[in-house]
Amino acid sequence: MAADASFFGLNRPEYVPSRELFISELAWSLTPGKSPHRVDPDFGPAGITYADRGARKKAGTATTRPESGDPRFSTVSAILKEKLRLRSHEEANFATSILLDELEAPASERATRALATPLTIEAALLQDRRGVTGKNNPANVSLILEQMYKLGDGCASVSGMWAIATRDAGPSGLPKWAREAIAEIVPAVFRESARQLVDRIEYSEPERLRQPAWLSSCRNTPFHWFAENWDRLCTKGWIDQMPRRRWTDWAACIARTAIATGYMFEMHMARRMTAALVSQEDPANAVRSALDDSNRLFTWDDRLERVAADVGPTMNRLAAAGTNCLVLLADLADSDIGGSKVPPPSEFDDDPDGLIEWLVQARMAIANNLPEVRKQVSSALESKKSGGANNTWETMRYSLLDRTRSGTDDLYALLRSAGKYTWVEPGQEWLVTIASLQASGPGQLSRLTELDRAISAIGIEASQQTIVARLEGFGLARSSHDADDALEILAGF
Repeated sequence: MAADASFFGLNRPEYVPSRELFISELAWSLTPGKSPHRVDPDFGPAGITYADRGARKKAGTATTRPESGDPRFSTVSAILKEKLRLRSHEEANFATSILLDELEAPASERATRALATPLTIEAALLQDRRGVTGKNNPANVSLILEQMYKLGDGCASVSGMWAIATRDAGPSGLPKWAREAIAEIVPAVFRESARQLVDRIEYSEPERLRQPAWLSSCRNTPFHWFAENWDRLCTKGWIDQMPRRRWTDWAACIARTAIATGYMFEMHMARRMTAALVSQEDPANAVRSALDDSNRLFTWDDRLERVAADVGPTMNRLAAAGTNCLVLLADLADSDIGGSKVPPPSEFDDDPDGLIEWLVQARMAIANNLPEVRKQVSSALESKKSGGANNTWETMRYSLLDRTRSGTDDLYALLRSAGKYTWVEPGQEWLVTIASLQASGPGQLSRLTELDRAISAIGIEASQQTIVARLEGFGLARSSHDADDALEILAGF
């Protein structure tokens, strides 16, 4: 088997078409079967989704929303009649239909499948990635998130922390009657999976994930941002201070932002380290400058004209060159070059200076064939977007982009697009989420300098004037007698 020639051990990505799917995949990863078709091959062998949206249904895809006449519908109706003290079966059935409608997550106009909002552990099991994407072997979303969390020095697991927070949440965010009713929506074949999931939470940390020692000293990366903010969301009491739908949206916002910016960081480092192979720059300086520049992949300044603010070309270059540089590194690790091979970066994961040492050893390996390798590097850096690069580009772009009809309705998007331009313009809830989680907990304050650090960690060089104006417009900024960097920010809850 070919050596892992990547820097971070990330699987190749695919665009996740719905933010709710991030949470559902975390939930399924905790079940013994890991996926619906392994639990019951006869129920949705091609995957499950909450409901269809009028499009042609793929053979083998099952829907989990109960319709009138389904025993689950009747059970939910009975629960609502008792708990809400409704007067008749007709009222209870009507309330059940409303609950099922409300549980359905908003979707883009082109979506062919509807998802349930994963408000509870049971609700998260109402869909999976095969049923939603229509693909037989889509990317393992939960594993990618777990790997990114580990790269950020996460000390537990993404799925386990979400499940514990959801399991232990109080009734303030979601009434008890709603939790009881939602639990009955799960098809009978998955009831045992839901029960076993709860029993397995404490043993959920994946094994054999890479955690390069050299990355631990570079705290300002998307991976560290993800681990820190996921920990805060799941352990600092946010779930008990927020409506459950809002907390779930915040979790999905963090996940989709982490997926996109994590791959942007990977593509950036692949480009820069491959270019450094054939340069004369001091190895330590080459690594340091690449890491520093990773905080400035995008510019966010409301004063810029669209042409200057356009991040589309940057994403194209990152996806195309980064993907081809990873392919080249894999080829160099598998091929003899004058009697030697470029070592895979994974061999240096235990070294605090491992990336520097890798660059030193890689340069030595290609020294006898430098002119040819220089041509290969140049070709990789100048390559156009195609093949696997398209998947990476779609993951980065569409995970961040507002894809609603108006282009402004996705409150958790980071990017907007019109015509040929794409620019940084976060939705209100994106900034509220990112800013609030810099506080130590609900009702606490954070500082502008902490928000600046978080935004730069995910690769954005933001104008302070722009950030302050947005915070003031959203009512999150509180005046301070100190310097601008010490501006106090109110948490959203």
